[in-house]
Amino acid sequence: MRFPFASSSLVVLLSMLSSSPAFAVEHDIFGITLGAPLTLPLCELSLPTPQTSQPRSKGPGSRSFDKLMAPPAQKFPKAKLPGSGLCVAPGTTDLGVANGNFGPGEYGYLVFAESEWPAWVAPLGLSILAGAGDAFSLEGVGGLVLLRKGRVIALHFNTTGFEAQSRVMELLKHKFGSPGSEETKAWGNKWGGNRDSISAQWRKPDLFVDYSSVVKTEGLSGGMGSLNIGNDLGRQVLETTNQEAKF
Repeated sequence: MRFPFASSSLVVLLSMLSSSPAFAVEHDIFGITLGAPLTLPLCELSLPTPQTSQPRSKGPGSRSFDKLMAPPAQKFPKAKLPGSGLCVAPGTTDLGVANGNFGPGEYGYLVFAESEWPAWVAPLGLSILAGAGDAFSLEGVGGLVLLRKGRVIALHFNTTGFEAQSRVMELLKHKFGSPGSEETKAWGNKWGGNRDSISAQWRKPDLFVDYSSVVKTEGLSGGMGSLNIGNDLGRQVLETTNQEAKF
């Protein structure tokens, strides 16, 4: 299930990024304070709906036909949407992220209220291997939070690629000023067309922002981008040679 994107929520994350002058360094994103304990409420989990029995076909090959036509079983519970704001679903397995490994209690998944889902955020579950092995479904999860010694060190969001890059850059620049570095990359297709994506980085005292508007295009018409925000410890974990976190 994809939750509908609300245009009014374009500024939900970066309303905090835009609520103060560009020169001011703030460490609060979506109400999550970098370097502080995570205080979001835990998400409630909804159990899988029992599968009701379906009328069975008769005759040769009917068993295979019934199996083919049956809806896929929901194996794992899902996080219920909060009424407002965010809730967090704690990870239940070991997760390797770029240069770091995180165990249960050291990371969690961010779930938005339906009406507050930012239009530029792509569901985290679209990332292959994201949360593989966790004991619940990642359907509808909008971000990842990483912790060390119980304190938040970084946040990661997938973005909706080319379609979001202008708006995300506008919001990031309003919050942090001009990036320390910015470059464009041309993505071509088999018909000879191309589009430019943006890669930009900000560095502040104990604060970093890495944004790549497109890091993946396979099977996605508008591509998928990556936004990482964290403190110096988070940067040590997430920063790779090409400035892109690999989840």
